Amino acid sequence: MRKTNTYYSLKKSFSFAFQGIYYALKNERNLRIHFSVMLYVLYFAVRYYNFSNAEYALLLLVVGLVITCEMFNTAIEKTVDMESPVFNPLAKIAKDVAAGAVLISSITSVIVSFLLFWDIERFKIIINDILGFWFLWLPVLVLNIIFIIWPHRKSCLSHVNNKKNSALKSNFKK
Repeated sequence: MRKTNTYYSLKKSFSFAFQGIYYALKNERNLRIHFSVMLYVLYFAVRYYNFSNAEYALLLLVVGLVITCEMFNTAIEKTVDMESPVFNPLAKIAKDVAAGAVLISSITSVIVSFLLFWDIERFKIIINDILGFWFLWLPVLVLNIIFIIWPHRKSCLSHVNNKKNSALKSNFKK
């Protein structure tokens, strides 16, 4: 029986998890959008609202649910792409259902946020603060837009896809 160092194994597991988060943020525009919205929501919640612990917990749960669903969607899409390189109606269903889960979690998050944040007087305060400090908010918004729409960077898996595609093409030529 092989003995493993539990600390090393745990450290390696966390390393893999962070690599997955990094990959998804780097390659998935929708995750970057959700991540940016999450940061704004949490900033406004802490800065302008005096939520109870239960309200903060609910907010963190729905925001975390959206991010988690988006990452599962990415994992499902990559797995389906790997296993079904040509169009397959079942592959389409798997991808569509995963995307639907993201949509439902996003709608739920918007509804919960609407219920927690709806306060016209507080909105006026927030808008006045944003307009009063536009010179601070403008660079933040510009950097956020750059973060979201940054052109697709070459995936760490692109060489695998190129080999797979060239193998498929050579099989079709035979």
